[in-house]
Amino acid sequence: MDTKYMGIDVHSSTCSFCVLDSQGIELDHRTIVTNGRLMIQYLQSFGENVMVAFEECDLSSWLFDILRNHVRSLIVCNPVANAQYKRAKTDKLDARNLAHLLRGNFLHPVFHDGSGREKLRMLVSGYDDTVQESTRLQNRIEAIRRRSRSPEVTTHAAFVLKQFTERLRQLERMKDEYQRELETQVKRFKETKYLISLPGIAYIQAARIIAHVIDPNRFKNKYKFFAYCGLVRHRRQSGGRDYGTTRIFGNRSLKCVFKMAAHSALRGSGSMRQYYDALRQKGLNDNAARNAVARKLAAVALSLWRKKQLFNEHMILNGLPVKG
Repeated sequence: MDTKYMGIDVHSSTCSFCVLDSQGIELDHRTIVTNGRLMIQYLQSFGENVMVAFEECDLSSWLFDILRNHVRSLIVCNPVANAQYKRAKTDKLDARNLAHLLRGNFLHPVFHDGSGREKLRMLVSGYDDTVQESTRLQNRIEAIRRRSRSPEVTTHAAFVLKQFTERLRQLERMKDEYQRELETQVKRFKETKYLISLPGIAYIQAARIIAHVIDPNRFKNKYKFFAYCGLVRHRRQSGGRDYGTTRIFGNRSLKCVFKMAAHSALRGSGSMRQYYDALRQKGLNDNAARNAVARKLAAVALSLWRKKQLFNEHMILNGLPVKG
């Protein structure tokens, strides 16, 4: 049976579909209201041998859940990786471009499995947005207080400062509610007890790890996980010349989790501090040693989750050189 390749440009109100056959000939193009029942009916009109692709967006988890049982394969792809193929920008062209990339096997998939861990991501995202807005508002309040020292802006600044202060109190209450809900929800997952046994990892950090990783076995090795977390730098070379290093696209939330966990773990005198001291003795500067500690925490977190083990200080100490 001839395989059909379908690209979908997803929006909150409508979705644009483009369908190609195995020869790359366009069979149909249509715009449909973003309604699960109507979209499934359209998919089923092309039979069972249909491959579908759409880009990661706010609706991707919902769309993945309703479509995955009605197609041969479903790819949620990374829009950043697709940017190099885009020229003109319309919904029809975007859908057609996705269909051609799917047919040529050029798409970079984003992991989805529809599990409860993936649904936890929405709660984590809401908490992170609240924290960011609270931080931004605190910075604006501080800036207004500095400006209000000038007599000509004092009256207006007092009014704005009052509004911002009330909003900040609301955000702080929201943040507390998010934290309580996150702690309640994350305790339902068995891997939480393994993750919180790590130095610098509490319930909120464990929730972030679970929500973004979802399945630890999807990473071939720890180095793939480092890249996903944005904890590595890649060397840039061309024509035999070295142009330094650069960081590739990574998960900022996980990068923040392991960086802050490393910062917290180094305050004590445990195994992570000893690991840091050993790196410094080898000649690494402070920044490089802290980055190495963050990567070590990420590697151990992945290992604990896979093996269902609690953290033990000897996991780190056994790899350190013995002092004579």
